[in-house]
Amino acid sequence: MSRPPFGTLAVVVLLAVGTTLGASVHRSPARQATSSQVEVVGATAVCPDLRQAKDLLATRVSVGSGLLPAGRASTGGSVDAHRVTQSGTSVDVPVTKAGQVAVGLGTGTTKDGLVVSATGDLAAGLEVEQITRGERGLNRGLAGLRCEPPKPDIWFEGGSTLIGNESTLVLANVDDTPSSVSITIFTSKKTYQPPSVQGILLAPHTRTQLALDTLAPDEDLLALHVQSTRGRVAAGLRHALRTVRATEGVDWVPQTQPPSSQVVVPGFPAGPGLRTLYVTNPGTDDTTVSVKVTTQDGQFVPATRDAVAVPAGRTVAIRLDAVARTSAFAATVTSDSGPVIAGGFAKDYQQGPVREFAYTAGALPLSGPALVTDVVINRPTESTLILSAPEGAATVTVSPVPVAGQSGAQPSGAKTVRIAAGRTATLNLSTFFRPGATAQLAVEVRPAAGSGAVYAARYLREHGAHGPLTTLLVLEGPATLVSRPAVVDDPQVGTP
Repeated sequence: MSRPPFGTLAVVVLLAVGTTLGASVHRSPARQATSSQVEVVGATAVCPDLRQAKDLLATRVSVGSGLLPAGRASTGGSVDAHRVTQSGTSVDVPVTKAGQVAVGLGTGTTKDGLVVSATGDLAAGLEVEQITRGERGLNRGLAGLRCEPPKPDIWFEGGSTLIGNESTLVLANVDDTPSSVSITIFTSKKTYQPPSVQGILLAPHTRTQLALDTLAPDEDLLALHVQSTRGRVAAGLRHALRTVRATEGVDWVPQTQPPSSQVVVPGFPAGPGLRTLYVTNPGTDDTTVSVKVTTQDGQFVPATRDAVAVPAGRTVAIRLDAVARTSAFAATVTSDSGPVIAGGFAKDYQQGPVREFAYTAGALPLSGPALVTDVVINRPTESTLILSAPEGAATVTVSPVPVAGQSGAQPSGAKTVRIAAGRTATLNLSTFFRPGATAQLAVEVRPAAGSGAVYAARYLREHGAHGPLTTLLVLEGPATLVSRPAVVDDPQVGTP
């Protein structure tokens, strides 16, 4: 039996009893399940798009499961995977216990997606990441993606259809029943609801790719709302900027948090280049937003960023380059009226014509221990953890996690990072090894009890003869509990 492809994961949470249709995942610290909530005992994650090209392009997937919450008894479990389009053929993933990671998966699969499923102890902490690496040609760059669960409602902040840009939306239905999907696109100029993408029917175990320049041509500052009117969908948005000779950047646009009156966007890296905050107003009334940045030296509102108009149904770009010259940072967006969505864009500059970019997104604070499953340690690669505490002082413990099948250099013990209130701190993950070591690392980022809210991201940057290669990953805490769908008595239904 051949190993199936691995790709963007979508987490489908199963209830201990009943069905999960319509249920919502609670990424919160472990606690006793109430009558309206039950522990997660099954999860599925979907990677919608894996790409391989000999000597030009390689995609790898890493899968891990976090340690069990305190007080939860071990019940065992397993992890397996199959292609989106081959639901009947599964193989075991070499993650056999909580607190373990497997890397280098999916390297033999292309032009398909991957569905990863976990049961028992391994479900609540399931974490999957996909990274595509191209050294040259039109796919040059790092494109990283946290594999998400299939959902009925998804938001993206990023992409463009201006000349030279290629923005592609990948949709996958991994369930046994059809799904129906509608798409709304917001830009700097207007809102699009193309008739051709209202009620797209996706057959079970299929995927499709939509070129956004055919739906909203010659537009910048894209934001997307993907809604399932029937069933659920797994979705990924890929953006590449190309010139005649080469690419000027490529990355997956991460899913961002639903509209809210306040949004925190973590993970803007320090350094030269563009640092842009995108804000979209999906409502029907204009709003005004203020922007506060959290840096290593403190919090402040950059000049002219205290009142930025965001028209109804439009996206605006707010440049924050100057902030990144001295510090990594997080940006907090506050709307004075209607809810907004937000995301971030970091374009790397160095000497020469080569450029590369990465996306970040609106995030929730860590609700518990978060896994980072793909950390490459070698001389040209820098993996930096960016931690922001915009409200109160926080402490996190960063601990190495065993990687299945790895030998050689061993990481040092756990590291404690203290973040003052209203500050951002960084940790270079190569410091877990002696200088010059080469290794594969995974880490758990665990907020201390009583800490203030912590927002976290990993910035991966590779430098060398092929220019900078970059991508960002926003961290999330584990989904340990799921809400039990409400049961309503129907007087028209007879009692058994």
